[in-house]
Amino acid sequence: QDARLYEEWKWFRCATLLEVLLEFPSVALPASLLLARLPLLQPRYYSVSSAPARSPGQIHLTVAVLTYPSEEGTRREHGGDTEGTRREHGGDTGGCRGMAPSFRLPQAPDAPCILVGPGTGVAPFRGFWQHRLHLLEAGGGPLGSMVLVFGCRSPALDHIYRREMEEAQERGALSGVLTAFSREPGTPK
Repeated sequence: QDARLYEEWKWFRCATLLEVLLEFPSVALPASLLLARLPLLQPRYYSVSSAPARSPGQIHLTVAVLTYPSEEGTRREHGGDTEGTRREHGGDTGGCRGMAPSFRLPQAPDAPCILVGPGTGVAPFRGFWQHRLHLLEAGGGPLGSMVLVFGCRSPALDHIYRREMEEAQERGALSGVLTAFSREPGTPK
């Protein structure tokens, strides 16, 4: 009855539609109404996070699983439409469709690059530094500077590819790696 109370409850609970229906079993929705009101599942696009020359015959994707605090202070995990992408080991296959490759490195390997990738947004840049590592291993010519700016919440929890970034910098594929963390204890956001 009170829209304000509903909004407070909704933001406090962060409940999915299924959780709302389970919590309030007296809500009886006709299936036709429920199906008509649900949004269509939109395609999910992922950036390839590997270089073909470094991983022939493979495509690596970088996927994050959404978790958030509930009112009990615990963290709930919702698989959503990425549930099928979570795997312990490789080897599983799934449906994919290609997209136009419009995001790529400059043709000239000596062109300078600044890469800015927060969280899983670093995925395509992983492929870039892998490609440059491959060029270095193959004795390629001089490489231009490539600086990676990477941000995430906590280096202990979600600094993905940390070791690979360090290795790429040590071997000369990356000129520098600048990091920013938004949830460091004792540091303002």
